[in-house]
Amino acid sequence: MSSMADNEKTELYHNIWQKFMEGDDDALSSIYFEFFDLLLNFGMKYSCDRTFVEDCIQNLFVDLLKNRQKQKHVENIRFYLMKALRNQMASEKRKTQKLIPIDQPSEADFRISYSVEKSLIASETDEMRSRFLQMVIKDLTARQKEALYLKFNCGFDYIQISELMQISVESTRTMVYRTLKSLKDTFGTDYYSNLILFSFFRSL
Repeated sequence: MSSMADNEKTELYHNIWQKFMEGDDDALSSIYFEFFDLLLNFGMKYSCDRTFVEDCIQNLFVDLLKNRQKQKHVENIRFYLMKALRNQMASEKRKTQKLIPIDQPSEADFRISYSVEKSLIASETDEMRSRFLQMVIKDLTARQKEALYLKFNCGFDYIQISELMQISVESTRTMVYRTLKSLKDTFGTDYYSNLILFSFFRSL
């Protein structure tokens, strides 16, 4: 998608959000259907219970409707909704004592499935590529995977990632830098760029 198309879509989202704040319920429905699949996919990174994720998405939009008068201008609706869903899920899980507080993240908080890469590992003849993919899947911590997912798959900047992960911007930068450096040191510069793009932009 071109930069112009991105800008046009962003402006469209802003207009729809403005209509919602002005009392247009249909605008909220438009936002719901536009972002539902993205939110579901994102939510499933934090829970394997699809029904639970769908319920949290529903509750998120119910809360938006209830608190319409408190809503402010949102610069990035996609980020706003993803952050709100993550917080909604954390809150619901805390109520059932299945998740430790969000400011004390655990290794089980984030799940990412590289099903595309896993299928390729079975048929891939390139030993280095297979080793790289195995390292990403098995050796990186959940927090490292989450940070790289948010940066490379979602395209968020360090400030946004730090907000989502509830850590400082500096800690976010350090985590991403050290993880990428480890991958680079292990597999070398020649393979590094192509494999990073292949693994993270193509991952699910």
